[in-house]
Amino acid sequence: MLLEPTAGQGQSLVKKLDDLVHYLEALEYHPKVGICLDTCHVFAAGHDISKKGGMTETLDLLVSIAGAERIQLIHANDSKDVCGALKDRHENLGKGEIGLDPFKELMAHPAVAKAPLILETPGDEKDHGPEVALLKKFRT
Repeated sequence: MLLEPTAGQGQSLVKKLDDLVHYLEALEYHPKVGICLDTCHVFAAGHDISKKGGMTETLDLLVSIAGAERIQLIHANDSKDVCGALKDRHENLGKGEIGLDPFKELMAHPAVAKAPLILETPGDEKDHGPEVALLKKFRT
């Protein structure tokens, strides 16, 4: 089971990464409970991953809360809205408020080295090819 913090809109149960503690405790830190990190969601919820070092800081926080082994999936996307807007509006990588540099930090962070990544950006297959190539370049 993967817990995915939301952008914070409406009646969200997990908005800030700190909120994960309550659910991990309630689930007795079961070894089959993992985390899905959506880059737009954490940004919309107020974690400023767009600033220099912000993605690393956010990932380090997540590791301190849940452990690196629990980061089991990444949803990669930019955001159409500003940090803390509480809106889940995905944008193509580098075309939104997050920008490209945070994705370099994401792909270089050891906690996500083995986590699968799903690109959740607008468009179709022809639009996604360059984004996939970019993420692969950032990972090397």
